[in-house]
Amino acid sequence: MYTLRFESAVLCSDVHLSTNTDKISTAFIHWLKECCLGKIKARPERLLILGDLFDAWIGDDILETANPPEYLGRLVSILKEISQSGIKVGIMHGNRDFLIGEAFCKKTQTTLLPQEILLSHNQSKSNYLLMHGDQLCTDDKEHQEFRKMVLSTHWKDTFLKKDISNRLLIASQMRKESNYAKSRKRQEIMDINVLEVEKQLDCSNASIIIHGHTHRPGSYELPSGKKRIVLPDWRIFKDKLSGGGLLLKSSGIYQLSL
Repeated sequence: MYTLRFESAVLCSDVHLSTNTDKISTAFIHWLKECCLGKIKARPERLLILGDLFDAWIGDDILETANPPEYLGRLVSILKEISQSGIKVGIMHGNRDFLIGEAFCKKTQTTLLPQEILLSHNQSKSNYLLMHGDQLCTDDKEHQEFRKMVLSTHWKDTFLKKDISNRLLIASQMRKESNYAKSRKRQEIMDINVLEVEKQLDCSNASIIIHGHTHRPGSYELPSGKKRIVLPDWRIFKDKLSGGGLLLKSSGIYQLSL
């Protein structure tokens, strides 16, 4: 398994940025500045974004259009600034932005991460298994079939050959279909499968798994006694903004609120 060594790391996921999330975009960029570019002595070694940074990513060529979305320019700038400060920035694909590619990473000076990572601390014996999380929802057969389809090289190549306007229409339709499908499913179907989580932890020799995707933030004890931590998703509900992430250090795990 792909292993990263670290001294300290900031983790976040499920920001779901789009042209319709101005308040979230502004808050997220401010949060990144506070967490990564604040006091020099407190700066983390790594920033790891565990999927769904975008609500939909239709291809890296959106960056080269005549008028790219305003929020996108600000995001590229802050990620590049963080990278240039010496912090290693890694981005993992989620189920909504699996088309982020090398061009985006080159533009932001970030690294594209594999779907599963073992994060191992340099000094302590702490091992954390990191992933986006949708691969853990094995009871949701419909989503797993969709995931298999869109992650195939054939599907991605075919989609990316379409012009941008067509891709935007397809992405919009896919979101509508996804929202309708979720409204018809039981909540427990869309959550993780505990046996799958335990299996992944056993295979990775980790005692804690950290993921996003489910939008059910919190810390959960597993039957084996190991721990599962779900990162907060970024959202506005009844005019209240919520989000944030985690800071991992040798001394423990800390909440990074807005």
